Amino acid sequence: MSELFSIQLQNRQQSRDGIWLDLPTTTEQVQAALRQIGISSDNPQGLFISGYFAEEEKRFAIPYNMVLASNVDELNFLASRLETLSTGERAELNAALQAPQSELFSIGRITDFPENVDYYVHLPDVHGPARLGDYYLNRSGMVNMPDEWKGGIDTAQFGRYVAQQEQGAFTQYGYLVKSGDEWQKVYEGQPVPEEYRVLSFPASEILRDAANIPPPVQYTTEQQKVIPIILNGKDSTERMKEITDRLETGIQELFDSDRYKAYLTTMAKFHNYSFNNTLLIAMQGGQLVAGFNKWKDTFHRTVKKGEKGIKILAPAPYKVKQKMEKLDEQGKPILDKDGKPLTEEKTVQIPAFKVVSVFDVSQTEGEPLPTIAVNELSGSVQDYQDFFKALEQASPVPIGFEDIEGGAHGYFHLLDNRIAIQEGMSQLQTIKTAIHEIAHAKLHAIDPNDPEQTNRPDSRTREVQAESVAYAVCQYYGLDTSEYSFGYVAGWSSGRELAELKASLEIIRSAAHELISALDEHLAELRQQREADLSAAQEAAFALDNGNTLFIQTCDFGYDYTLYGPDHTALDGGQLDAPGLTLPDAGQEALNLLGQTAAVAEVLLGDKLAAFQEAAEKANELSAPEAEKAAATDLSAEPTVTILWSESDKLQDGETMPLSVANRVFEELDAAQHTEREKDGYTGGWYDKTAFRIDFTMNGQPDNYEGRQDFGDGEGSLVQHIQNYHEYYTKDENWKNFVLHNKGPEAWEQDKAEREMVLTEFIPYLKQHCNLSAMEQTATAALREGQNISPEQTAYYNAVVAYVQDCRPMLNQGRYDLPEPPKLVDFDQSLQDYEAQVQAEIAQEAAAVGMTVEEYAAAGFEAPQQDSFSIYQLRNEDSTRDYRFEPYDRLQAAGRTVDKANYTEVYAAPLAAGTTLEDIYRTFNVDHPADFKGHSLSVSDVVVLHQNGQDTAHYCDSVGFQQVPEFLRENPLRTAELSTEQNENMIDGVLNNAPSLGELEAKAKAGEQISLTDLAAAVKAEEKAPKAKKSRTAKPKKPSIRAQLDAAKKEQSKQTPPREKTKELEV
Repeated sequence: MSELFSIQLQNRQQSRDGIWLDLPTTTEQVQAALRQIGISSDNPQGLFISGYFAEEEKRFAIPYNMVLASNVDELNFLASRLETLSTGERAELNAALQAPQSELFSIGRITDFPENVDYYVHLPDVHGPARLGDYYLNRSGMVNMPDEWKGGIDTAQFGRYVAQQEQGAFTQYGYLVKSGDEWQKVYEGQPVPEEYRVLSFPASEILRDAANIPPPVQYTTEQQKVIPIILNGKDSTERMKEITDRLETGIQELFDSDRYKAYLTTMAKFHNYSFNNTLLIAMQGGQLVAGFNKWKDTFHRTVKKGEKGIKILAPAPYKVKQKMEKLDEQGKPILDKDGKPLTEEKTVQIPAFKVVSVFDVSQTEGEPLPTIAVNELSGSVQDYQDFFKALEQASPVPIGFEDIEGGAHGYFHLLDNRIAIQEGMSQLQTIKTAIHEIAHAKLHAIDPNDPEQTNRPDSRTREVQAESVAYAVCQYYGLDTSEYSFGYVAGWSSGRELAELKASLEIIRSAAHELISALDEHLAELRQQREADLSAAQEAAFALDNGNTLFIQTCDFGYDYTLYGPDHTALDGGQLDAPGLTLPDAGQEALNLLGQTAAVAEVLLGDKLAAFQEAAEKANELSAPEAEKAAATDLSAEPTVTILWSESDKLQDGETMPLSVANRVFEELDAAQHTEREKDGYTGGWYDKTAFRIDFTMNGQPDNYEGRQDFGDGEGSLVQHIQNYHEYYTKDENWKNFVLHNKGPEAWEQDKAEREMVLTEFIPYLKQHCNLSAMEQTATAALREGQNISPEQTAYYNAVVAYVQDCRPMLNQGRYDLPEPPKLVDFDQSLQDYEAQVQAEIAQEAAAVGMTVEEYAAAGFEAPQQDSFSIYQLRNEDSTRDYRFEPYDRLQAAGRTVDKANYTEVYAAPLAAGTTLEDIYRTFNVDHPADFKGHSLSVSDVVVLHQNGQDTAHYCDSVGFQQVPEFLRENPLRTAELSTEQNENMIDGVLNNAPSLGELEAKAKAGEQISLTDLAAAVKAEEKAPKAKKSRTAKPKKPSIRAQLDAAKKEQSKQTPPREKTKELEV
């Protein structure tokens, strides 16, 4: 039997670390471990499981809290069952445990896994959508199509579609999906088989040293000696008289200080017993009593041979038949004809009692007792606040604090019906005082209907009753009662009648019982409410006994956590990839990962959490380097990236770099890891997880973004990873269902809004910064060479650097419509002269056709043509999936717009006079002309009419067309982004990186459109290029720009438009 995993056993009565026990194990090994931590049959309630560990190659991803909440026998049986699994089956189990909304929600359920290995289909080498798409396309044998078609399929998109359809899950241990088999329930819910029960407590070897080991919470066999009452009566009547006499004697003897305290202590334990039985148990030394059969049947313990029972009273009513007057419905006697009451025989129950025997726990032996849930007040702030709130709820009058003159701890105001407590006292003294005054309020309030107060006890009796109730309640909740003294009770009881003493004791018992019951109920409600609040919370902080505080909050991966020291400075942190855990369980798991063994003293929520966050924010601001703080608010700064932690050996924790550098480094590391792990024989890690933070200034405000990229997943650069991540979760139904189920509709709407902001504002913002940095880097590199560039180029590159420095503050303040970048032509006189020549030619041509230069440019430098129309259809991409075939009103309801960036022009043709949109729809939906290569004109397509020099866009709706002017408007943010991307290409010394004349000619021959401006620039560049030596011949006249463009168009008109191979695919 080899060890599978280990659990740590600990004694809650000792502060030292516990001992690790390997599982599966034996009874002998368990007992040896228990002896080492001081656990025996004398104190079994001290045992608890405090840790869980397994070697990496044997590790099971069982939730930490699930292990701690189990017991030794269950875990031993589980380890024995899991031993039978193969390596592949273990990986499948781990994948099932890590899957979102895992069905393995209990130890019993996991124990049944070996019987259900076919319940899942597990692909251990598939960790992302691209791998899943590749598996189904090329390895599963489920997709039958020509190989040349497969090359055109985006495997990542295909994999995401498959995972969504079959509701599969990607985990660290591979891809998992249900097979469709039914789960077989075998051991779940059943007792652990006898051969796997190994928990047996060793016999006690030494007496407990009360000075070193606190007494256990439950009652043990080490109590005062039991001295049962010996009754000599011959029958029940005589025995009843004997015990009644003993009760009267016991009451008379009770009012000795020590005996009275012992009685109150017993009463606290048996507050729901009658006064007579409480006193009888106290007189005979009982601590925890039960009947002979209850010990045997419920607790599996037997009464030791020769033990005598403790005598108490039990109800023994009996029934007799009596003749009674017959009554009518109004309760009046029914009379006979002579006027005499009629009688009838009825069975009547007569209350009576009998003497029975019960036995104290010290008189029994057998199985250890279960831990008794005594509601001890630990002294921590959280317990104090809950307890005091419960006291306020149980009090019949309001409780307040004030500065009381004369040294009193508190008082009950008879006329105002309120309780006042001295402010500034310790928590313990405050609670004791509150209990004492509540007892006064319950027992001694003035009855307004009895102005004489004839039944009100005297002041000494009132104090004895209130103090006795306070002592009993404090005893019940484990509060320190050492300062209580009842020396005065002997004087108080002297001379009083037995009936009066007995009545007072019954009042004390009844009041203590009522207050304890009310407090138990209110405490349970408060704890349930706190647990519910904590489970529903998105963030919380756990204050520990050692002064540290753990802050934890939900995130897309599961949970993000940070450990703070007593001074609120951050010490450590990380992310927990377990979205299926509740927040309390996640908090405990985070504490375990951080090695924090201190107990949780208080859970901070609401205002307390806000106060802690404010303190932590201030403390960590003070500890940050001044330069870092200055950078965070520098409007001219490029965003910076900080590596929070990384599994890559190429990065250091805490390392910082500009966004543009991090974007490139992340892309390189991702590609390298992806390539490396695909090699045959690779045995390293599958991913290099890297957590990062981007610090930036957006809309004038400093902000930050935290995330994690897994190098090797093939997502590319840092910015591309962020975009892919949020696009995926925007459309993932599993994530949507998880948020709706666990957090509610409002949280889902907030999640959508945040992701939309990231995709439509934050991503373009980051890309613009990267483009500006690329411009700056290229210009700076050119300036460093110096001697290889002309004076005009030097001036141009300096202007580019200045342009970037001017644009960054604008971008950081929310101005995305950046100005035009510098152009080389502005710094070269010959280029300016040539530009003037081009502009003059364009002006002449525009005048010749009766147009302004602006109108001529808008018409593509063409003379006015006849009206035309164009058909646009959505790009065949995953990003347009939610737009396809959607009616216009549904797009608007979903907050989507008809954006030209999502479309491709698939057809253009002249518009015959009188042709309507419906004519176009009928032609391209029904007739489908031969030269039309798009799909049938359908809902979500756009038709643009070019009429009289004006363009109008029309959305093909479910009924008719809907005009969509937004289709023709540019997105300012997108325009700015494209602008900076273009600007990046303007800094190599050639105007706008213009193509050469030969390249333009090749484009024209291929049937592509060419630009008049590009053609002009190409001609100029051709002239400036060094010429090869030629023979002297007549120099041909330089052709006009117009002539060159016309020649290119004639060449283009000879070409037949190439056919596009369809990429649509049915699987």
